[in-house]
Amino acid sequence: MPLRRKVRLRPEPCNKKIADISEADTSKHYLGLEAALGETRKIVMVILQWWRTLGTGFLRVYPNEGTKSTDVEGAYAHSVMIKDGTQRLQYSQSAANNQFELWCIGYYVEA
Repeated sequence: MPLRRKVRLRPEPCNKKIADISEADTSKHYLGLEAALGETRKIVMVILQWWRTLGTGFLRVYPNEGTKSTDVEGAYAHSVMIKDGTQRLQYSQSAANNQFELWCIGYYVEA
């Protein structure tokens, strides 16, 4: 069993729009969080909200770049784990050509 090192997390408030999402397909896509948040430290988790501005579908966000997505409307804040070493958020749309605003309420970095 490998030894696990203790990791201290530091919360960072944010409250800004980080992306306007509109894809022409329903495939998985990635959003680079370093550029979107202006952060160089290792991002462990983000707290997101999103709103549909056009269309009838919903946005799927994949915690830890897994196969199970968060398929709910973004009126509530959602905590999303970021896959180690990627610094990116994986998402898809349930229907093509919808438009979403993606907001980051806060995030955690390694201290």
